[in-house]
Amino acid sequence: MIAYTAEALTYDIPRALSDKLSDQLKELQSLIELDAEELLSLDLVVYRYPLNKLLTETSKYIRENQIARLSGTRPIKNYNQERTDWIGKKLKGKDLKGIDFRGAYLIAADMRNTDLRGVDFIGADLRDVDLRGANLSSSMFLTQMQINSAKGDVKTLLPPHIQRPSHWIY
Repeated sequence: MIAYTAEALTYDIPRALSDKLSDQLKELQSLIELDAEELLSLDLVVYRYPLNKLLTETSKYIRENQIARLSGTRPIKNYNQERTDWIGKKLKGKDLKGIDFRGAYLIAADMRNTDLRGVDFIGADLRDVDLRGANLSSSMFLTQMQINSAKGDVKTLLPPHIQRPSHWIY
């Protein structure tokens, strides 16, 4: 939760949203001072629910701004693929900029040479997704673990905080 909050604060978002995220980050960081017994007694939903609302608001703000700049945009409802089941889907070369893939099942999808800039990947299952040549350079809430479970290559563009896995084809 701390990593997602810290990432959200790196984006150009409204001041009010940034302030709420900063407050949430301080509260989460205070939890690291707790001992094991206190940590075990925490009700994480109390922390996760308000943070989820803020991260969703951040994602929506950033993606809507990106979508507004795109020419020939598809209907806004087509950008919401939250919790979708695209297991094994053939998406090679598609323009998926700005899509919301929160909690989506993308297992073994073919996303070679796909434009995934501005995509929200929080909680998405990327196991065995083929990302060779894909552009994820400005995707949001993408974790190292998600990338480690996917396939890619030297042409796959990653956000600066993500390292290219050593098992990827070079």
